[in-house]
Amino acid sequence: MTVRSFPLTLRVTVSETTPDEIRKTAVAHALEFFGSGTELDVISAEAEPDEERDGHYRATVVFRKVA
Repeated sequence: MTVRSFPLTLRVTVSETTPDEIRKTAVAHALEFFGSGTELDVISAEAEPDEERDGHYRATVVFRKVA
């Protein structure tokens, strides 16, 4: 069986209070998955109020490693 190379995307969901905190936390998770020092593309990012945590926003960010 031949293993083919294909691009992976990673969907990360975080809950933070500010856009900067959302970015920092989401990127940290992506680098943990893809490896530190990896250059990343953000495919999409959406945020909404987090109904479970007052004053927080839940964001889902989709990353892909730059080829």
